[in-house]
Amino acid sequence: MDDNLTYFEKRLTRELEDIEARIRELEDERRALSRQLSKARAEREGLKFTTRKNSANRVLAENAVLQALRGTMKPLSTQELYRQARLTNFDLKETTFRSYLHRMKKRGDIRTAGHVGRWEIAQPKQ
Repeated sequence: MDDNLTYFEKRLTRELEDIEARIRELEDERRALSRQLSKARAEREGLKFTTRKNSANRVLAENAVLQALRGTMKPLSTQELYRQARLTNFDLKETTFRSYLHRMKKRGDIRTAGHVGRWEIAQPKQ
């Protein structure tokens, strides 16, 4: 009886190892596809001259924020904008995204809209 259990345990262990290896392969493939998608988006957005991957990701996220804000008449929350930016880069961390927002605010692209955590397009200076 113990021999059967040992055989069964070994077989299950081998199956788990095979599954884990396939998961690693799929994750590698996902990362490669994500890089290709980022390059395609960068090409489409006119970012082909952006040499650093992080710069391209930042510009894509910033463009997504601006498009979202231009597409509505009301201020949007940080979370709403973050969801839009994640469509350009699924690995985007929320803290990184917040730094993008503050960078855009500092440049004068966006501004806070009365309440903390709500954003709108900045009006051009007259």
